Amino acid sequence: MGGTEALPDCRAVLAIALALGSSACYGVSNFIGPQLARRHTIVTILLISQVAALIGCALYLAGDGGPALPAGSMLLALLAGVGNAAGLIGFYKAAELGPLSIVAPLGATGAIVPVAYGLATGDTLKATQVAGVVLAMAGAALAARAEPRRRPESRYPDPRASVVWALGSAVAFGVFLTALPKASQDGRAWALFDARLALLALLALWAGRRIGGLRASWDLPLMAVPGLLLVGGTVLYTVAADHGQLSLVSVVGSLFPVFTVGLGVVLLGERLSRAQAIGVSAAMAGVVLIAL
Repeated sequence: MGGTEALPDCRAVLAIALALGSSACYGVSNFIGPQLARRHTIVTILLISQVAALIGCALYLAGDGGPALPAGSMLLALLAGVGNAAGLIGFYKAAELGPLSIVAPLGATGAIVPVAYGLATGDTLKATQVAGVVLAMAGAALAARAEPRRRPESRYPDPRASVVWALGSAVAFGVFLTALPKASQDGRAWALFDARLALLALLALWAGRRIGGLRASWDLPLMAVPGLLLVGGTVLYTVAADHGQLSLVSVVGSLFPVFTVGLGVVLLGERLSRAQAIGVSAAMAGVVLIAL
């Protein structure tokens, strides 16, 4: 009897562990991408990494051999891909118009969408888990907050518009985090492939004529790494959603800023600001409360 009662808790802990692994993959990807962008354009990094991600999804699909998704799940997968693409485009547009110290924390709040959806469709949270969700989300936003650069505000083309783009980006990422687990219930491999196909198609439309400027280089394989990490993170996230409540898994899966900031400290010798240090601590405390 006692073993049967403990089973849901074991599944919940496994879901949290998988979601943390997802965040780690996303965080490492978000660390490597900007480092590569110092030598290449953002368009180059995004497109090449996403082509690699699509190839990875195709290989996963070939190995899985499952049937194609029913129409409803396929539409959800395509919606997830559109949300992911819109989130990426919106985030980079926001970063062009305003300070990253404001854009990054706003972009890290996308988990609000799947949390709201999960609670509206039957998820039940304990008081400690509610506190954990609040701490984790606030912590992720603080961890993403870079120190503002000391330059005149006039150097930013349109800070107010950047806020709108960043909030739109967060909502779009939230749609991705909500739709993909639902689509994956009818076939994870096909859901990942369909979503990535929609993502790459929209990114190609966004890039437009800039695609013609892409050039092969010696570090082309390295540019594929961020995309492959994103695929790995997405697989872990969908598996986590199979084992736990979406309202919790989505929050833990959105803690990637903590990993990105941590790598900057360890590998680049960057220093945490006070807000970032508080954010990392809050996010970790939130995960503990969520797992209780």
